[in-house]
This record gives sequence, C-alpha cells and structure tokens, in this order.
Amino acid sequence: MIKSIISIIKKLKGEDKMENNKVVCGCYNVTVQDLNNAVKNGAKSYKEVQAITKVGTGCGACLVSTEALVNEMLIRKKIDDNEIVCGCFKVTAQDIVKAVKNGAKSFEEVQAATKVGTGCGRCVVGNMQLVDYLLKK
Repeated sequence: MIKSIISIIKKLKGEDKMENNKVVCGCYNVTVQDLNNAVKNGAKSYKEVQAITKVGTGCGACLVSTEALVNEMLIRKKIDDNEIVCGCFKVTAQDIVKAVKNGAKSFEEVQAATKVGTGCGRCVVGNMQLVDYLLKK
C-alpha cells in the first residue's frame, strides 16, 4: 500500500524515470521528460511546446494525446507555482484549489467564492479548464 502511494507521488512529481523516458511522439522521439522540460522552461501553451520539441508535427498520430498531456502539465505548473490566474482580482491557482476543496462543484461556484473571471473575462476559458481538472481529480 505504502509503495503504491509513493509511486503515485513520484509520478505526480515527475520522478518516475520509466514514465519520463516514455516516447510519446515517435516521429521526433519526444519523451514525457522533453515535454516536462519545455513546460518547466517557460512554454505556456501546446503550440509553444510543439515549437520547442516538434511533438505532434510529424504524422500527427500523437496530437490528441500529447496535447492533453501538455495541458495537464501546464495546469499542474500553475497550481505548483501558485500563479495569478485572474489579474482583475489577483486570484491565484491556490485560491481556486481552496474553493474546490471547500466544496465548490462548478465553475460558477468557484466564481462566487473567488470572483475569478468576473472582471474583464479574459481568464474565463483557462480557469474553466483549471476548475474542470480539479473537479475530476
């Protein structure tokens, strides 16, 4: 039991070497670690990760799966770095995590608790994705 918990934690932290070495794009031999590195080094979108690694730019067979993987990495980075995700009200990713932990079950409930996305509205789509990710966990 404890070993499986440790393995889950390591995987979430990117410490699972076998998983990190897994090739996710055969055309350019791109690994999970390559994607992680691109995100850690400042890539803010799948297109930016593509520009750095060439993932998904060959035959395209890995496009859907690698885009989902990169988007999850980007969301986890926002949470880990506690980024401001709503400039109008200075809402951080951890504010949204806290709202979900406190029982918010939808984006609208998170909005009510944090005011995220109720100013200019430019952050709504990204924060809907963040809330969706947290609710599925």
